[in-house]
Amino acid sequence: MSANAFSSHTKHKHDSKVFAFFLLLMNVVASASVSIYIPCMKIMAIDFNTTNAMLQMSIVMNLIGEFLGRFCSGPLFDTYSNKKIVIYALSISILGHLGCSLSNSIEFFLCMRFFQALGSSVIYIVSIGIINSDFNENDKSSIIGILELYQPVAWIISPFVGGILAEIGSWRWSFSTLMILQIIGLFVFLEYREKTSEKNVHRFTIKRFFNDYKIVLRNTYFLIYALIPGMFAGGYMIFASNAPFISSKIFAESSLDIAMFQAIPLLFYILGTFIYRAIVRDFGIRPAKWLGTSIYIVFGIYITLLLAEHTPWTANHLLALMCVQCMGSSFLVPVSVLKAIQSTGHTSYVGAATVVVFRNLIMSLCITASTRLSESITMIMGSVFMTVATALMLITTRRIMKIRKRRI
Repeated sequence: MSANAFSSHTKHKHDSKVFAFFLLLMNVVASASVSIYIPCMKIMAIDFNTTNAMLQMSIVMNLIGEFLGRFCSGPLFDTYSNKKIVIYALSISILGHLGCSLSNSIEFFLCMRFFQALGSSVIYIVSIGIINSDFNENDKSSIIGILELYQPVAWIISPFVGGILAEIGSWRWSFSTLMILQIIGLFVFLEYREKTSEKNVHRFTIKRFFNDYKIVLRNTYFLIYALIPGMFAGGYMIFASNAPFISSKIFAESSLDIAMFQAIPLLFYILGTFIYRAIVRDFGIRPAKWLGTSIYIVFGIYITLLLAEHTPWTANHLLALMCVQCMGSSFLVPVSVLKAIQSTGHTSYVGAATVVVFRNLIMSLCITASTRLSESITMIMGSVFMTVATALMLITTRRIMKIRKRRI
C-alpha cells in the first residue's frame, strides 16, 4: 500500500469513527427527549393547568410516535436514500421540539410530543444501517457497542440536565436545547457521503412493505437475537420504576439519591461496554459473547439459590444483581444486535426497525407489569429472569439452526 493510499485509509477510518460518535450523540438526544422533562412534570402540570396523569400521557404519545416512525421507516430505508429520509425526519422532530417549547396547552404539547418522537425515531435505524454498510466486521462489533450506550447515557444524564435547566430558566429550555442539538446534527448529516447501493431498484409498494417484515419475522435466528436488547431494557425498567421504594431501604428518599441509585447499574453497563470493545478489538466477537453469557449464567444460578433457600431479599442484593446484569448485558446487547442485523440480508433496515420495536414493546409491557406487582423485591427479580432466559438462547441458537437445516 502506498503512503498516499495508507494516509487516505487512515483518514477514512478516523472520519468513520468520528461519525460513529456523532451517531451516538444523535441517539442520546433522541432518547433524552423521553426523560429530560420528568423532573419538571409537576411544574408543567401547573403551567398547563392539568393533572399529572394527563401529563404522563406525553410519554405514551412519545411511545406511539416512536413505534409508528420505526415501523414505517424500516422498509423506506431499504428502498430510498438514507440522507433524504433523515433530512425529512429530523426536520419533523425539530419542529416538534419547537412546538413543545412554545406549548401553552396540554393538547398542543401532546400533539408536538408525537411529531417530535415520530421524526427522531429513525435515528437509531439509520445508525445501524450505516454501521452495517460502511464498516468492516471488527469495527461493526466495536462501534455497535458504543452506539448501544445511547439509552444508558440518556437515562443517566437527561433527568439531571432537565432539572438544572428548569432551575436556571424554565422546563421549556430542555426542549429548546434538544432542538438546537438536532439542528446541529442535521447540518453535520448533510456532509455524510452515502455509499452507493442497490437501493431504488425496487419501487416501494405496500405489498413489499409487509413482505419485508414477513421475511424478517420468519427468520428464527433473527427473532432470538432481536429479543435480547428488549429483555435487557425491560429488566432494567422494572428495576427503575421500583427504585423509589427500593432505594428508601438504603438511602434517604431525596430525588438525587433515587437518581443515583438508578444510575449505578448503568455505570456498570458503560464500564462493561469499554471492556467489551477491548475484547472485540483484540480477540474478536466470540469471546465477548461467551463472557457475557457466562456472567448471566452466574447471575441466574445465584438468584435461583436465593429463591430456593428463601433468603430475605434486601435492596443491597438487588443493586448488586442489577450491576451484574448490566455488565452482562453490555456484552450481549451489541452482539445480539449485530447478529440480528447480519441475518436479515437486504432487509437490514427492516431488521433494525424490528429490533427497536421489540425493545419498546417489551419495555412498555415491563413497566405496566411492574405497576401491578407488589413491592416485593422477589417479584421484581422474578421479572428480570427474562434476561437469563435470553442469555441461554444465545447458547442454543446454533443448535436450533442446525436442527432446522437437517429437517429441510
